[in-house]
Amino acid sequence: MDFVTDLTKKRRLVLVSYGIVGVIGFVLFVLGSVLLDEVNGSEWIVIVEFQHSVPVMLILVGLVIVIIGFLGYFGTVKQHQTMLLIYAVVFGIIIIIQLAAGILAFKFKGQVTDKTENNTVAKKMTEYLKVYNGDTSTNSTDRFFNSIMLEFECCGMNNHTDWNTLTDEDEWTQDNVPDVCCVNMTSRCGWAYIKYKEPIHKDGCLKKVQDKVAYYYNIMGYCACFFLAIKIPHLIIVLLQWCSNGKGAEKLPPKGAEKVPPKDPSDTE
Repeated sequence: MDFVTDLTKKRRLVLVSYGIVGVIGFVLFVLGSVLLDEVNGSEWIVIVEFQHSVPVMLILVGLVIVIIGFLGYFGTVKQHQTMLLIYAVVFGIIIIIQLAAGILAFKFKGQVTDKTENNTVAKKMTEYLKVYNGDTSTNSTDRFFNSIMLEFECCGMNNHTDWNTLTDEDEWTQDNVPDVCCVNMTSRCGWAYIKYKEPIHKDGCLKKVQDKVAYYYNIMGYCACFFLAIKIPHLIIVLLQWCSNGKGAEKLPPKGAEKVPPKDPSDTE
């Protein structure tokens, strides 16, 4: 009787852990969906080659956790060893995938914030800046660069003087900047802005874009690591429950078995 009571308490603990992990799965699904929707809605994200693989992995992991959670739950309630084992194996694979997602998030963050010549964002912005002519109707790179300067309220890559030093186009001088650099953007407001004392954004875009993208990757990476700290103990609990069920099946009498009454000593000859 004590063994059965102890087994029931362990089973309740496992069921509680299913609820916690189910919530985590839902949070991962929502987090991945929100991040993916936000980056897809930003035209400038193309210029930084944002890796969509991480939020997609979080969405898939969260969805699978919620679905297979029912398998593990019923496996525990019904004491079905095969269902529990399948759940444990799939959940272990999910943990490995989520670990990979966290590692990739920090890896991509390092590529974006790299201060060496290998920085992919700096390379792209330098290329776009050199050929920028302000014609967003036919030049997609100009449209991408404009979307960055508009959203982050910045001008140039390092600062507003880049238009005089880094571009190959003749129209950009120290006195001329794109109209999107103006604080109050109007047609040709960036031309001779010094002469007409037109206020412009003077901060560069590179640092702001890097900080934004690094912020996305940090959220994904830290969330993946934090939830792993909860999932691994849950997997251990499930495996212990699986082992306990096996031992319990050995100790409990088989179904339909009848107790044999003790033999009366007086019946002996």
